[in-house]
Amino acid sequence: MVATPTTLFSINQRDGSPLQPEHDTLRTMLLEAYGGQCAISGCAIAEALDIALIDQNGPADSSNALLLRADLARLLSASMISVDAMSLKVFVAAEVAASADYAPLTESLLRQPARIAMRCSRQILDAHYRRFMLRQRAAAARQATAAGVAPQVNSPRPALRCTLAVKSWVNSVAYSRDSSLIATGSWDGVARIWRAEDGYLLHSLQADLGEVNGVSFSPDGRVLAAAGRNQIVQIWRVSDGAPLYTLQGPEGHSGAVFGVSFSPDGSALASGSWDHSVCVWRMSDGLPVRRLAGHRGAVNSVSFSPSGKLIATGSHDRQVRLWRVADGALLSTLQGHTDAIFSVAFSPDGRVLASAGTDGSIRLWRVADGTALYALQANSGAVFSVAFSPDGESLASGDYSRSVRIWRVRDGALLHTIPAHGEGVTSIAFSPDAACLASGSFDASLKVWDLAGEPE
Repeated sequence: MVATPTTLFSINQRDGSPLQPEHDTLRTMLLEAYGGQCAISGCAIAEALDIALIDQNGPADSSNALLLRADLARLLSASMISVDAMSLKVFVAAEVAASADYAPLTESLLRQPARIAMRCSRQILDAHYRRFMLRQRAAAARQATAAGVAPQVNSPRPALRCTLAVKSWVNSVAYSRDSSLIATGSWDGVARIWRAEDGYLLHSLQADLGEVNGVSFSPDGRVLAAAGRNQIVQIWRVSDGAPLYTLQGPEGHSGAVFGVSFSPDGSALASGSWDHSVCVWRMSDGLPVRRLAGHRGAVNSVSFSPSGKLIATGSHDRQVRLWRVADGALLSTLQGHTDAIFSVAFSPDGRVLASAGTDGSIRLWRVADGTALYALQANSGAVFSVAFSPDGESLASGDYSRSVRIWRVRDGALLHTIPAHGEGVTSIAFSPDAACLASGSFDASLKVWDLAGEPE
């Protein structure tokens, strides 16, 4: 028998014992927290509202509950509606969306209590959303099969455009902002600049770097920075490949440099080192202006946020850290990885951070408060590099199993697995114009993939 709205969660899901007092107490708390309004529809008729447990087997408390109109509570329980944990957008199952009563709710925003302690858990919400999406994909596949048509593919499979012979292990790859150039850094100590259109090698840039572990174009495309094992960052002029200056000295790094990232306005450069620190350099004169210290292991990756206000770092100490650029304050320490972290990347809107490393997982974090959103696991061995697509809808990863993988960000679905290289894929970069994806590898090649591709 289906429970009535007023007794929707009055029975303990585990042992059948009455929970009516707990239910009433929680409902009263949620009515106050949500200002007497449904978290989805905004309905303000108290008699029509009830609590809805997101996880039917989870705790009967605010972390696992929403205040919803009774019919929406039943739909949530039946996985006919759900909420994207990252965007907080509401999604409605196709069979429900056909109703004029529920269609307007699609992609509306979930209302949250002002008191953070009364908000539901993003992790629980994400688990519900992923089950919802699996159900929707399965339903769509069944309908397509019944209709005798192939299921619709959300994105085309990338097609190989060209392969560039780098002649040495590729440690890093980067696009210029106008998508016209690709830079590579490699084990032989050479940074190379290639014309993206046809793969023509424009410049081979050499300095006393040892191996080149990271490369990055300035936002205006005029200079290229390269991180080297010999404790320095080298700056070249892109137009003719002329060396300009090096970032080093007593206040610089005392260990191999493994990551470089320009601020969005090009005024500063951040570098991460095996000396456990991050240096922020002023580009106008090449002087260090701030050192970020606190990691207990080598800093393998560093990234400025799109706003330029934050720096993210990933380290051998298994931690991701978020720092405030203005004063170098440590804002968040994100823990969840079980081994060294090799790559960190911000989404284009700066709201989400991705990290990946030796434990083979890719983890997504909400930047605002450091909340872990979800983890992706491809059973691929170490993941060396992650990058968001320019629209933020996809995430690409390169891993030890020689594959490039493309994931859908909103639900973590694996869209494509591409057996891209003959050895591990060390570096990934989307072209800013969203036309291509570049991948570098231990097989000493750079491959450029056309994202228009061919449908699978």
